[in-house]
Amino acid sequence: MTTPLIYGHEQQLQLLENSLRGGRLPHACLFSGMTGIGKKKVATALAQRIYCTGDFLSFEPCQECPSCRKVKHGNHPDLLFLEPEGQFIRIKAIRDLQEQMHYKPMEGKKRVIIIDDAEKMNATSANALLKTLEEPAPDNLLILVTANPSALLRTILSRCQQIRFAPLHRRAIMSYLQDHYNLGEEESALLAAASGGSVKRAIAMTGGDYKKVRDRIFNGIGTIDRMTPLDFFTFIAEQGKDREDIMEKLEMILQCYRDVLVFREMGKEECLVNRDRMDVIAPMSHHLDTQKLLGHMKTVEYAYHAIRQNANKALTLDMMMFNLAR
Repeated sequence: MTTPLIYGHEQQLQLLENSLRGGRLPHACLFSGMTGIGKKKVATALAQRIYCTGDFLSFEPCQECPSCRKVKHGNHPDLLFLEPEGQFIRIKAIRDLQEQMHYKPMEGKKRVIIIDDAEKMNATSANALLKTLEEPAPDNLLILVTANPSALLRTILSRCQQIRFAPLHRRAIMSYLQDHYNLGEEESALLAAASGGSVKRAIAMTGGDYKKVRDRIFNGIGTIDRMTPLDFFTFIAEQGKDREDIMEKLEMILQCYRDVLVFREMGKEECLVNRDRMDVIAPMSHHLDTQKLLGHMKTVEYAYHAIRQNANKALTLDMMMFNLAR
């Protein structure tokens, strides 16, 4: 059995396949959804599917014909990628793209242009792209990929077929981790549950000691009301000084309280993200009521957003911990 190219997104793939088979593919698509769920991979696979000369029964291209191999190795002459340079996609990049679109594709039926992080076009480049969308050149397919469609001009949105991508199901992420990272059932299930539907985040967690860090966080939160002053400040110090690292650990604390709340209200382990830590979750669900848990979650969320906006990290963590222990 071959490893699939795309994990999840069955409805979106079926929609694209139906459009291809019916000759109804639009001149411009907008792929939107949270970061790290495979939107760009689907866009690339769509280009591969358009160029594929092999046999296929579904959306999956053969991956073996010369065209598929060129896409796979990033050297197909009719597949172009446009990405931000620094913070923005600039007007020069859009104008260069418009120039290329005047010519016929070199090998394939269409020229496919994938604009990643499309929301990062500045006002000038967005208006230039709008002109292209209003007067589309034949034999070209534009695919805009974004995690924030509301940041795009409404006139751009109205001229694209919008395809929304939901967070990936846990089972899809588990399959990906098992196929590509050789993880076992238990570890892949934990990372898939903790990823929030983002395979990119799940992959990032495979490279570190996620479970060890998570266990230290849960052990600390589970005993916060019994900590000595030394334990208390040691726990704060263990959150580190790097902003991204602290935010990741705050998400683990939030997950802990979320699991406790869910177990208190529903009493079902299968609904939990961290079901392997029932030794912490069950006792907390008995001595913390719903109102207290919601308050703790609000406290952690406040700290998360404050640190995200560059608030003083040490002071924010101190205040959070005092409020949680109060």
